Amino acid sequence: TRTRTRTRVHARATSNISLTARKQGLGQRTRIQGYERTASAWPSPSSSPSSSSSSSSSSTSLAAIAHERDHERARAPTASSLDTDTAEDVGLLRVVDIRSIKQLIDELEQAGDALVIVAFHATWCAACRKVQPLVQKYVKDREDVVLLKVNYDRNKQICRSLSVKKLPYFHFYRGSQGKLEDFSASAKTFQRIRDAVALHGTPRCALGPNAVPKSLEKLRDDLATN
Repeated sequence: TRTRTRTRVHARATSNISLTARKQGLGQRTRIQGYERTASAWPSPSSSPSSSSSSSSSSTSLAAIAHERDHERARAPTASSLDTDTAEDVGLLRVVDIRSIKQLIDELEQAGDALVIVAFHATWCAACRKVQPLVQKYVKDREDVVLLKVNYDRNKQICRSLSVKKLPYFHFYRGSQGKLEDFSASAKTFQRIRDAVALHGTPRCALGPNAVPKSLEKLRDDLATN
């Protein structure tokens, strides 16, 4: 009887061990299969070499093209260069971005016998953005013309002293004669600028120092004393 009881207990224990092992194995297989299912959602590095290589090559190519495009844009001048806040050499022999009253006076005095066009503009002015490139293109090959750009927002004192009340606006200066003409012009009335350059840009010899508007000189002196 004791032998039979021991046999039964041993068999039951063996059965329980087998059942536990089976459950553990099933759980392990389930975990492994679950991992495999999750992992299968991600492409293996070696599963599709041609696709991976093609994607990498395409990304590299697009990145290179974008970099080259940005580089070219940074180097190449645009048609609206006159609307920028910095002076650029874009084919025009003498283009100056005015940043102070003293600078404007110095440029007028040092222009010699050249015709000086002072272009008043603003980045928010749509008419300015249209007409300024036309002015640049028209005078770019003329050695006897100086173009001075005055940004309204940065030089409000200059604009007030010269009674600039609308944009775009243009002043024309020549040597000792001082200011010859001033008017507002847009892309539609660009012919006025052509006519002014043709009229005031003819060869001539001015006697005496270049004339500067008295209002600018007074403003410079007032600022210097304050």
